[in-house]
Amino acid sequence: MKYIDNKRKLGCDVFAELNLIIQNSESNSENSQNILIKLTESLEKILNENLYQAKNDDITRQHGEILEKIISYAISISNLGFGDNYPIIFKLFNILIQIEYTIVQEHIESLWRIILMSRVESIDICIELLKRILEVYAKSCKMDLYIKSFLSVLSNIQIDAHIIMRSPLFCTVILDEFSSKVTSNVPTSQAIEIINLFTSKLFCLPGFFEQSITINKSNKKRKLDENNIIDTKILEPMILVMGKFLKALKISASFKDETEKIFQTIFDRFIYPILSCDYTNKDELLHENLSYVALSLHHALVDISTTYWKNTATSNFMDILFNATLRNPKSILFLNKVRLQHVYQSTSFMKYQYNMNDDSIIILRKLVDSVLLTLKEPESPDITWTGKLVDLNNENFAVANFMIILGDWLDVVSNMCHEHHLALIIRLIINWSIAYSSIDLHHLKEISIGTLCLQHLKSAEFFELKPLRDNFVRVYLEEIFKCFKQIKISNESNKELDIILVIGQQLEGPNMLKNVISCFNESIGTINPQEINDLSLLTLLVDKWLSLIKIESWDEFLEILKCSILCRSLICKFISYMNRKDDILKKDVSFIIWWISSINMYQTYIVDYINNNETIQNLFEKFIQITCQIFTLIIRQVLIIFQDNDEFKIDYLNRTVDYFKNLIDSIGESFSKEKDSSNDVIWRFTSEFLKIGIESAESRKQLKTLQLNSDNPVWRSFITLQSVSEKQLIRILSNILDKSIQEIQNSNNSDDLKWKEKLSTEFKYYNNELKTYKICLQYYRLFKNSELEAIIEASNVISLLSKFFKITTSMLHASLLEMDDTFDNKVVLKQCITLLSIVIEFIFIINYEFDKDVLLKIFRFVCDLMKIFYNEDPNSELSKELDAMFNSIISKLSNEKYDIIANDILNKLENSSFSVRNNTNDNIIFLINLINTFLCKSNYEQLRKLEKKLPNLLCGIGGIAELINKVKHGIQILRILKFLICHRAFSFQSMDIGLVLSTVISLILPKRQYELSEEQEFKELFEEICYLLCDILMHRREQLYHTIPTFIFIIQTMFHCFKKTQKSFRANFKEVQQKEHQGRYISWWEEHLNNPLPIESAKIFSRLLTTISYSKKSNKSNFNNKAFVKHIPSLLSEYIYIQTKNNILEANIRDTLKNGTYSLLDLCGQFERDMIMVNLDVVGKNLFKNLWIDYNKEWKYVGRG
Repeated sequence: MKYIDNKRKLGCDVFAELNLIIQNSESNSENSQNILIKLTESLEKILNENLYQAKNDDITRQHGEILEKIISYAISISNLGFGDNYPIIFKLFNILIQIEYTIVQEHIESLWRIILMSRVESIDICIELLKRILEVYAKSCKMDLYIKSFLSVLSNIQIDAHIIMRSPLFCTVILDEFSSKVTSNVPTSQAIEIINLFTSKLFCLPGFFEQSITINKSNKKRKLDENNIIDTKILEPMILVMGKFLKALKISASFKDETEKIFQTIFDRFIYPILSCDYTNKDELLHENLSYVALSLHHALVDISTTYWKNTATSNFMDILFNATLRNPKSILFLNKVRLQHVYQSTSFMKYQYNMNDDSIIILRKLVDSVLLTLKEPESPDITWTGKLVDLNNENFAVANFMIILGDWLDVVSNMCHEHHLALIIRLIINWSIAYSSIDLHHLKEISIGTLCLQHLKSAEFFELKPLRDNFVRVYLEEIFKCFKQIKISNESNKELDIILVIGQQLEGPNMLKNVISCFNESIGTINPQEINDLSLLTLLVDKWLSLIKIESWDEFLEILKCSILCRSLICKFISYMNRKDDILKKDVSFIIWWISSINMYQTYIVDYINNNETIQNLFEKFIQITCQIFTLIIRQVLIIFQDNDEFKIDYLNRTVDYFKNLIDSIGESFSKEKDSSNDVIWRFTSEFLKIGIESAESRKQLKTLQLNSDNPVWRSFITLQSVSEKQLIRILSNILDKSIQEIQNSNNSDDLKWKEKLSTEFKYYNNELKTYKICLQYYRLFKNSELEAIIEASNVISLLSKFFKITTSMLHASLLEMDDTFDNKVVLKQCITLLSIVIEFIFIINYEFDKDVLLKIFRFVCDLMKIFYNEDPNSELSKELDAMFNSIISKLSNEKYDIIANDILNKLENSSFSVRNNTNDNIIFLINLINTFLCKSNYEQLRKLEKKLPNLLCGIGGIAELINKVKHGIQILRILKFLICHRAFSFQSMDIGLVLSTVISLILPKRQYELSEEQEFKELFEEICYLLCDILMHRREQLYHTIPTFIFIIQTMFHCFKKTQKSFRANFKEVQQKEHQGRYISWWEEHLNNPLPIESAKIFSRLLTTISYSKKSNKSNFNNKAFVKHIPSLLSEYIYIQTKNNILEANIRDTLKNGTYSLLDLCGQFERDMIMVNLDVVGKNLFKNLWIDYNKEWKYVGRG
């Protein structure tokens, strides 16, 4: 009670201060902004400390009077119109509403006026205030007062309504937030009162008064008080709010009849009189405004109530809609909406079971036609619309009108309009889509006809409408052939172009065009084969026609390339439906030959462009990819559809192989010249063809349906190309390596680096050659009786390998990557690495036996390369290539050779631990990655052989752990240990577990210093230790028995990661440490963590604590749990200790750790609890008692313990 009185006294002091500020503001000339800031600060104090207490006494009344004075002062300042004061005023009112909203409600109209007339740059403050006002009225169920005050301000405000409409406040809060509050907070009974508020304003519109009394003078309800007539400037904002309100309402069934009567009254007294009146010789602007209001209101009511639509959709009213002539863009837009809305409701009511010749349907089609008559193209393609009614004008009306027809009502229009109108819409869509084809639809802020067309053409919904699908291709081809007819007849060498021209010039379309059009009449699955062939042929001819256009500029080439990519993408889609022998694209190999040759043809045009333009480079790469996709799809279908002894199949493959042989021979003839980029395309397609051969052979070999020898004509064609390719590639690669070695030998001065530049230039363009050579070598594993050929080829491979060693060794000795870290300088090593991987893979393919020294030489050479690239960037492309190569070596080693590699790795670990010379940071990083890769890529049998060397491996890892200087390397070591702990190939002994735990301790010794470590890295280190310890408990619990004290010690130090030291303690840490912690072990976490770890880490730690008490149903595990029990007091004591001595645990962390601490208490008996209490001071004892009470209440006696 005394606390409450003191609080009331403090509140009186603050209110007295407020009163003094207000009084002084009247007597001195202090800046009004400073006074408002002082008032706001004092009010914030009242709000935060809850100093205002609403009671029915004199003090509360005095405080209320002071708040009234503050409101009056703020309103008077706002009336002066100083824009700088508005943000402070809004903040002040926001606080006042939270203190006592009833006082503010009395001034809500003044507040509305301030908001609507303000020009606030910090709009967020105003939005927050508006949301607060809306929330207060909604919760108090006084939405009628909210709307009444808003409408009152609209009626009296002295600014243009368009300014209000453009305000983001109006759109964001007054409309959007308003809708959600209406849905959830307005009961139907109150809704009827609010509707009456709106209608009373509607019936007072100027001009409507005189019209309403002349239409039916006998109806006394139409007589209104002329003195209440309001201004038309409130029309648009008011009707928008009314529409939002009506659509957001949830009307209960018991009030349905009453609301329907109100809606009918609105129609009889407002909508129908306005739309049916003759405004000839009267105010035209007034007529347009009233018509817009009536149409938009009718549109909203039809959306809400089907009964309303049925009652008002009379033939008389339909005549009014059909014959209405309006000029204002908004009025015309809503007239079209109402017309199309009526068509939709009518067709839905008939459930689409109607005859198109019925009188009712004829009327509906007339309404649709009347809408389409307003459809026109804008004067300029640059005309756009924001999508807001306030921005609609005569210029952008065409865009808004187009948006209605294509967006909201496209299904209604397409089903009900005449065919010529539908063709007009499709033609507009096609033409405007072409004009806007380069637009990025994801970054558009305003709407144009072109963007609308693009969005619809890229959507599946557009083509789901059958009338559009039936007419689209016909109109599209008409537009294409308009272009074709303007082209001159080609010469004799281009007969395909003549065919296109003939198609366009014939009056009666041939069968091909008819079939093409019919493709769109049904779904794609029902297209017959002939239609697919015709459509493919037409697309191919268009592609051919594009390639004959003379390219004169970069822009022209870009457009041609895009069109050609589109044509070939269509062909790819068509091929999936071509599963017959007589499909057009499989009739002759000339098709794929032309596709491949067209790439080289385009290359001759764009040599100048592609080197300097990334856009064309990417686009041309896509062009090659899609062409390659067509090629592989057709070859695969030929292999699948035709039998091996089919003459057509044999001839098709042989002609394809002959084409590639000629291309490869041409490479050999021009090899002495400069490298030609067209060679890349040749090798790319050759490798794809050879790859298909391997896939086919492997799949059919499993089915035993293919003889892999030269007697099989299909396999013979692949072998022929493989042999030709292999010989040519050996020549090319040998030549490259010989030239490179010669360049190195000619460089007498070691500082002369010109030879490196020449090597980079030579090696830069040979990626596809190396890939093709790799595929050629893979053919050897498909032969059965080819040992002699394999040995001959092995000699070639070894020859390449020896040359490769010379070059790479020279590159490494020159320290290329350290001296000049550029892309070109890496090219040589990258290509050498690729070649080395090919050689190694081939050696394993043919089971080539090499002795121990050669194996170690290759392995150590790979390690040297890995060391360079791992230290530079472990995630680079070269590092990944080396990883793949290393994995290949490990996975294919015999048991004997695996032991050789394993011993070499262990020797590297031992040397790094005892040799100062090898303790470089680069060497340590490499060893960590090497061990990780080696273990992860070894199979189960290999790891079983490694089990005998487990102690040596763990000692080596521990030695590395003592040398690292970065947290991320410690995390990698912990993950390696976790892999060993969890893998079933290893059998751990107690000594092994001790080595693991000692490695963990070495990572978190108090004196351990890490370079440039961040809090996030400490968090990851902590979590990895938790995971490792948890895995030890789950998988190696029995072996942990003799090392439990060490295990508990690690966990004990980890409790300190969550404590929060108070500021006074942290500021003088060393001094307090000496006084409070004498004789106590200070963990690494306490030294280095500045902030407690987050709740995610606490969850992981809690799971670890819970795992300690987890036991399987066996005698051994129960015995093991008993071994843990005597160590539990030290853990719980540490948990209590970190909450004393100027340390605290935040509530959310303490709650997260509950499951872990409670599970530890499950293991405690009376003796263990006594041990804990003995070691605690008074504060600690109280904390432990509270913990024990909570444990019994929340855990033990609720079935969780």
